[in-house]
Amino acid sequence: MNFGSLFSKQVVVRLISSFLMAVPVIVFILVGGVYFIFFVALLAGIMSWEVTRTVCKPRNDFIEIGIFFIVAFLVMVFGLFFVSSFTETNLPLFLSLLIIVAFIIRKVHSVARVALGNLIVVFSCFCMIWLRVTFEVEFFAWVLLSVVATDTGAFIVGSTIGGIKLAPNISPNKTWAGLLGGIFGSLMVAWIFYLFWLETNNPRLFIMAIIIAIISQVGDLLESAYKRSYKIKDSSRLIPGHGGVLDRLDGHIAAGIFISFILLYYDRALI
Repeated sequence: MNFGSLFSKQVVVRLISSFLMAVPVIVFILVGGVYFIFFVALLAGIMSWEVTRTVCKPRNDFIEIGIFFIVAFLVMVFGLFFVSSFTETNLPLFLSLLIIVAFIIRKVHSVARVALGNLIVVFSCFCMIWLRVTFEVEFFAWVLLSVVATDTGAFIVGSTIGGIKLAPNISPNKTWAGLLGGIFGSLMVAWIFYLFWLETNNPRLFIMAIIIAIISQVGDLLESAYKRSYKIKDSSRLIPGHGGVLDRLDGHIAAGIFISFILLYYDRALI
């Protein structure tokens, strides 16, 4: 086992950045309401900027900043006025738009790829706002912390044990051992919330914890594949030790969309 990798300079920087980020995130989640919506809109704008600056060639500051404000505005408007419209009836319409753009993307230049990337960012932020507004803060915290625990468990176990690569052509550092470590971390969070905070006696919560861990890792791999296709290591350098906001939230994006689907179409799976 290699424990030395857990105490490298990069890991220390990563930990410090994580603690500094945790403070505003916790505050906005607990306060909720308009403040949380504005916070998510800001994150949406930043992720949109990261997508646009990566995909749009040649780079254009005017376009990047313009799309930043458009995406942030759309997320704010949704959070303030249209959360109740996020239903199982309207959701397929948005997904249909994503599929159409994804089909067009094969034959059209970077404009379509920018549109697709930003649609995914917007949709994932819609999901996060809907989850926070619709459900108790304890439930929302469980979803977010499950992803954090998955990332942490995967990093610790994967770094110390190593082993067979999970997807060497996409993310050479990820291993099957790391995935199992991530699942274990997610299960521990579910167990703690099951005992103390979540008002449920449904043991399927633990099954969902395993699925969330897998889904969040899939989201991480998809973002890695996206970055690899553009030959970049990080979506930006805004967060020391992590890269960009998109790099930090890729698992949350995947998990948030997945949980939103489950709750819209089969809410008894969790509560």
